[in-house]
Amino acid sequence: MYLKKLIYEKNWILGIVLLICSVLTLNSFYFISNVVQNIYYSIYVILSIIAIVIIRKHKSLSIHNGFLMLFNLLLIYITYVIYINHFIEVPLFLIFPSLLIFPLFRSEETHGIFKFLAAISYVLLLIIMLITLFVSLIFTDITLVNTVDSPNNKQIIEVYSVNNGAVGRSTHVYLEEKYCYIFKKNRLIYSGDYGEGEDVKWIDINHVRIDSKTILLFRKN
Repeated sequence: MYLKKLIYEKNWILGIVLLICSVLTLNSFYFISNVVQNIYYSIYVILSIIAIVIIRKHKSLSIHNGFLMLFNLLLIYITYVIYINHFIEVPLFLIFPSLLIFPLFRSEETHGIFKFLAAISYVLLLIIMLITLFVSLIFTDITLVNTVDSPNNKQIIEVYSVNNGAVGRSTHVYLEEKYCYIFKKNRLIYSGDYGEGEDVKWIDINHVRIDSKTILLFRKN
């Protein structure tokens, strides 16, 4: 009961927590521990749903269907970007709470054409997300095939083999940077053909050799 009262009366605390979580996620910061990271994702989704429900229940807020149409199109684009990155950086289910915004906040006072376009964009979003989830769960296989620590043990090169079946196969190489022994930040540094990345070596702190290719990690200003 105390937690429920705190959430309803101190909405700003919930807002700050969600803002911090959003900033960390958008900037590709993750917990080093996969278990902690999965718990963090679950908390983020639950808090997002709670925040949306609280706003809908206690605020007489309605959003113009034109803006909701643009919002749905933005979510379609985000879904596409997440799929292209093969869910290695951001899992798709993080945007699930956003699916509640259209049905809960759509305005009944906007022009019929905007209602129609917003509804069509929402249905299109649902279809694309379902197809993306189906393809990723059934046909996509992501395997971490190689990891190489940097000379100073502050970075790690991770090589992922991505198999999309008939759609195609590829290799993604990420640079993982560690922060305070708690967080890590992943950055895509190379994308190539399937089977690449078997021979990865650090040349120095700023260069990595992937097979016969030399990759510059940090550009000097």
